[in-house]
Amino acid sequence: MNDFLDTLTLDEIETIENLSGSPIDELMGAGKLKGKALKAFIWVAKKRTDANFKMEDAGKLTYVEALELFTGQTADSPKA
Repeated sequence: MNDFLDTLTLDEIETIENLSGSPIDELMGAGKLKGKALKAFIWVAKKRTDANFKMEDAGKLTYVEALELFTGQTADSPKA
């Protein structure tokens, strides 16, 4: 996910923080709620290529599908 974080604009960071209710550097820490944060990240990422993508659409993805968007690996990918 770090590669994706490096590409975020300041507007996108602000949007993710507003949607999740937390500072971006705290979003994915241990013990933090991840549903809102992942939905915010996914929504921002998908809006880059699909102007019609809605927050509700992000909420329908599975956890594995969400992580695949950021890692580029599928559940079937070999582990390093």
